[in-house]
Amino acid sequence: MMAFYLGLTLLVALNVTRDEAPPPLPELLLVIWGTTVGLAVAHWFALTLAAFLVRDPNMHHTPGEMLMSQVVMAGVLAIVASVAVVLVPVHMEVLTARVAVALFIGVLVTMEARSNGSALPRALAVGVAALGVAMILATIKLALK
Repeated sequence: MMAFYLGLTLLVALNVTRDEAPPPLPELLLVIWGTTVGLAVAHWFALTLAAFLVRDPNMHHTPGEMLMSQVVMAGVLAIVASVAVVLVPVHMEVLTARVAVALFIGVLVTMEARSNGSALPRALAVGVAALGVAMILATIKLALK
């Protein structure tokens, strides 16, 4: 769930910049890494604090395990988006990052659906639907110029 949330939040953060005048590459990479890893750490802190304040006997993960899983997923997403922006011309960096994040969400949804027992055709359909919604979110800013 956190990976989906990270992806959608990164899409929003990438929509703040202007496509025709993107920030310099180091600044764009800082937005990508700061959004993903920063949000994962903030979420871990909130969960840890909540677990401390409200004892949950159903909690099966330690705070360290939660931190590791969230930071690893944030890192994977940040790497995907970073590679996407480094490999394209400057005027396409932000759009390419959005598309990469949308693809990440689509692939993740497909993998999660399969791991929860969905047949491959259904998992692919759900993944494509999630990809479509993410792509709409990723490109909606273009219509709002």
